Amino acid sequence: MDYFVQFQLNVFALLCLAVLYVIMRTKSKVESFGKRLLRMIMAATAAAVILEPLTWIFDRKLFFGAYLLEYWTNFGLFLIGPVLGGLMLSYVDYHLFKAPSRVYKKLFYQHMTIFTFVVLLINVFYPVYFDVDFVVNGFSSGPLKEFHYLILAGIYISMFRLLIKNKPRVSRSTYWIFTVFFALPIGGMIVQLFDSKLYFSWTSIVLGILVAYTFLESTTSEQDFLTKLYNRQSYEIYLNHMIEIRRPFGIILIDLDHFKEINDHFGHQQGDQVLIEFAGVLEKTFKNHGLPARLGGDEFVIVFHEGEHLVRESMEKVSARLQTYQDPFIRNLQFSYGWSCYEEGMSMEDLYTSADQKMYKDKREGRLM
Repeated sequence: MDYFVQFQLNVFALLCLAVLYVIMRTKSKVESFGKRLLRMIMAATAAAVILEPLTWIFDRKLFFGAYLLEYWTNFGLFLIGPVLGGLMLSYVDYHLFKAPSRVYKKLFYQHMTIFTFVVLLINVFYPVYFDVDFVVNGFSSGPLKEFHYLILAGIYISMFRLLIKNKPRVSRSTYWIFTVFFALPIGGMIVQLFDSKLYFSWTSIVLGILVAYTFLESTTSEQDFLTKLYNRQSYEIYLNHMIEIRRPFGIILIDLDHFKEINDHFGHQQGDQVLIEFAGVLEKTFKNHGLPARLGGDEFVIVFHEGEHLVRESMEKVSARLQTYQDPFIRNLQFSYGWSCYEEGMSMEDLYTSADQKMYKDKREGRLM
């Protein structure tokens, strides 16, 4: 219980990270490289938040194996600093340039992590960052510990330089969000320099992560208010992510035939019900191998990941499911569709236009492709 009270801030920070991770994984199917980087930052922060109290708990304990635990938890804590700094710098780089390939090329800015790992290996034989007395199992700082802090400071300075140099690439609000994102861990480290038992240096990063997720990685709603499918904005974010990670995909564009007549003759309430039921059919059909979204009106789109040979088969399933409804408006509903697979160099507009042309060809012919 004493340890729980002493490290209650770490426990609270870890719980916050766990809850945020569950929200990110369950609330949204719309993936992005930014979210992926933020999860990596969360994992590194969680490791630091766990390692920090362990270094205090094992310090000067004399049970069997305590020396190894004390030494290697400190080893890990020294190493996690540049790992986390590099990931945060990668996160900023991505939001400035929207180019995952650039982040990969820069090795996620882990150059100082590699350097620190080499120094820590040397530290095993010649203590320069820290030492642990084998007899009393007590931690002591090495002669070059301050150099490690200079490395961390250098990473954060690089972040600020990158952000200031490319300020025109982001909105004013995003610029200040990143400023807070950096300032919190720096402030936490300064506070902990004055009192090592105020565990703010790692836990303060959690608040920065919450700010980044709330304002940069989540939208007011990812769902269409009527059909509960993903909306146009979510579709475009997901499409961008597919293009960024170069994963093969395609889209199916769908338009309901004679939908205007339903609205005009039977009212918008009936039209809304048709949209809701049709959206439910799309959700069931593509639940495991695609992302269905409503673009607006009676226009829908599916982002699919499997081979184009399954397009016709999937659309036939949609038609078959419609036939099972008792409601004649749903049972007799007709639709036209067109599909296109993404090719290197295509823009989102190119992809949409290609599918749109096929869809209107299908509509003119009055039959499924």
